[in-house]
Amino acid sequence: MRGSIYLKTLHDLHAQTLAWSLGLALLGAANVLLFPTFQSMPNLIGFLEQMPPTIRAIVGDVTAMAQLDGFLRTKLFDPLPLLLAVFVVSQGARLIAGEVEHKSIDLLLAQPVSRRRIVVGKFLAMVTATVFMTLILVASLVICCRFIEGESSARHLLLSTLNGLPLTWFFGAAALLGSCLLQRAQQASMIVGGTVVGFYVWETFRLLSPSLRPYDEFSLFAQHKAGVTLAGQVQAEPILVLLGLAAVLLVGAVVAFDRRDLAS
Repeated sequence: MRGSIYLKTLHDLHAQTLAWSLGLALLGAANVLLFPTFQSMPNLIGFLEQMPPTIRAIVGDVTAMAQLDGFLRTKLFDPLPLLLAVFVVSQGARLIAGEVEHKSIDLLLAQPVSRRRIVVGKFLAMVTATVFMTLILVASLVICCRFIEGESSARHLLLSTLNGLPLTWFFGAAALLGSCLLQRAQQASMIVGGTVVGFYVWETFRLLSPSLRPYDEFSLFAQHKAGVTLAGQVQAEPILVLLGLAAVLLVGAVVAFDRRDLAS
């Protein structure tokens, strides 16, 4: 019975997980197969290098985009948490609030498991779904790299893809917290979704403003980008920061649901 909440939630997410896995696999394949075309346009790199510094700050390392690893980092790995946020926010907001809306919360609470195990089990199911999706993406990248001249090791592709998960889990934990606090899943989804957009807008303004650019420690997306360098080196500190923040929100969700009055 301990694992039933986890397995039931995982089962409920399986259709969405498979659909997202297919979509990410196709997106990864498209980016890899597009790279030779991009590489065959050297004037494009020169054009990007001549753009204003503020624009180049948003685009990323333009010179590195001439190599497959740099191209994938800019086009896929850096925005990956923002893509996955659509999944975890929409699904995470339903994990508890959805049970309340569908009047199935009483049946859920009738199970011989604590409220804390319910929250943790549901969160772990969402985590498992995101891990599965990213591994499918990695498999797609590794396979497609065999059909082009660009070189990228499977290890680098794996690390760069998995690096998107800590920030994704932070957004998922935020959605779960909202689901535990609010009556409707749509409310939680809109509030957390707006927060995600706010973090991204702040990152954009930070990159556009030379005076704000040094404050990368205050940007979740900057922390994400620092987790794995372009050379494939893992930086533990930013990853642990994001995991720690996600853990804090998860604890908040556990406490909120544990104290929530569902009598009404």
